[in-house]
Amino acid sequence: MTTTISTPELADGALTRVRVGAVDRGRVRVETDVTGPAMAPALRPMLLASDARSARISLVPDGAMLLVGDQVEVEVEVGEGACLTLVEPAGTVAYDMVGGHASWLVTITLEAGATLIWAGEPFVVSAGADVTRDTRVTLGRGARLALRETLVLGRHGERPGRVRTTWSAHDHDGRPLLVESLDLDENSLAPGLLGPNRVLGSVTALGLDLPADVCPEGRLDLQHGGTLWRHLASEAHQIPAAPWECAKTG
Repeated sequence: MTTTISTPELADGALTRVRVGAVDRGRVRVETDVTGPAMAPALRPMLLASDARSARISLVPDGAMLLVGDQVEVEVEVGEGACLTLVEPAGTVAYDMVGGHASWLVTITLEAGATLIWAGEPFVVSAGADVTRDTRVTLGRGARLALRETLVLGRHGERPGRVRTTWSAHDHDGRPLLVESLDLDENSLAPGLLGPNRVLGSVTALGLDLPADVCPEGRLDLQHGGTLWRHLASEAHQIPAAPWECAKTG
């Protein structure tokens, strides 16, 4: 069942809320909401399927994005024992912002035994773009997360803009699982840094204990559990599918 919650409008940007909770009439309870100024671009959640334990939702862009001044915010909450799969029907392009900037904030809360699988599509940082991307994750006891991200520095044949990304993930005791900050721009394509590799693919799996021989290439096992895969390529289609398949089925 899908329920829309009415909340006050945001002053500056659009907020998308997705919550999957307890079973209601044989299906998980799904609550979605988008608030903000009428003309603000947003990711609009569309329910694709649900059953007694899980839901599948598509985050569909509503309005042109990402342009100067855009502030896109997404809050995802998965209740105890529930499973949510998020898909993106298309990638996102951050366009020339003529000296301005835009922001993209994702907050994820997973309760005990919850699972989130988020199949992110490429995020392209065009020449002149200036974007901040923040991801904040809290995992309850026994919760699991598999999240795919692909950053593309510049459209084909052009120099990239700038993207600053931060990741902050903590477990149920407040212990940090992954804390990272990256600042990428056209200088990152210099020899000794990314070189000709303008595509950075990442798969983050938290709450999963995968065997050491599973997808060993580009793998970083985190100190307090979880795995981060990183791959560099010159084109987005060159990012291998294997780490993502391992993470989401682990």
